[in-house]
Amino acid sequence: MYEQSINIITQWAATKGYKVFGKWEIDAFYEDDKEIVYSLRTKEKKNQMYSLLHECGHALAYESKGYKNRFPTMSKRRFKTAKVNPRTNAFKVEQIIEEHDAWERGLRLAARLGIEIDKEDYNKYASRWVMSYVRKAV
Repeated sequence: MYEQSINIITQWAATKGYKVFGKWEIDAFYEDDKEIVYSLRTKEKKNQMYSLLHECGHALAYESKGYKNRFPTMSKRRFKTAKVNPRTNAFKVEQIIEEHDAWERGLRLAARLGIEIDKEDYNKYASRWVMSYVRKAV
């Protein structure tokens, strides 16, 4: 079931010009390379799917027209238009908001693709990862 959902998400990503890879590294969205990676170190396929949805959420946010307005500090860093100090409160808060936004976009993408998600379980998993950014920020 989860493998099939990962395939559906991968096919969707291909329509947007992204290549999806399951790798033995961290989950990541590489905008310059048009790559989305989900970690095979994550044992449960369900969580691999959640992470893939999250990284697709980053791709959706990055391509949205409102990205630069919603995330001005993060966009300066992503688009390399200005130096950004990652130790500032503005950067830390924006990073946390962007992470949460990507989880939300991933959940909406699952709904659009007809992938059934246990929202409570998904949000619990997402919260765990968003909290890792909160802990890093303090």
